[in-house]
Amino acid sequence: MWFSRIGIFVLPPIAYFVTKRICLGLQHKDRDTVLHGRESGRLVMLPSGEFIEVHEPIDQYARYSLTNHEQPEVVELQLEDAHGVARPGSVKEKIRARLSRGMYGEQVQKPTEKDLLELEDGHH
Repeated sequence: MWFSRIGIFVLPPIAYFVTKRICLGLQHKDRDTVLHGRESGRLVMLPSGEFIEVHEPIDQYARYSLTNHEQPEVVELQLEDAHGVARPGSVKEKIRARLSRGMYGEQVQKPTEKDLLELEDGHH
């Protein structure tokens, strides 16, 4: 009885944070796949004795599907208006900014064109 009363308030935030961490981990994996390619399963031994795994580059369609998503910007609370006058802080705007920071504050940035060009030139 008490478990259901407490669980209805406690379990949804826990599920949200666990799901968010899983999603961020998947976004990190997608970014690494775009930047470094997919694992080929081949190990190469260098003259120094070090073993490295060779990665194969992904094709442009797979790259597009991994990078084709919008990254919403975090809504910032404006403390002053365009004329430098302090804005009266409404509770609604403060809540909106806090929720936006909670939802979109932690993001894995998509690889930029500069990152992709450096990879094609072999500087990575």
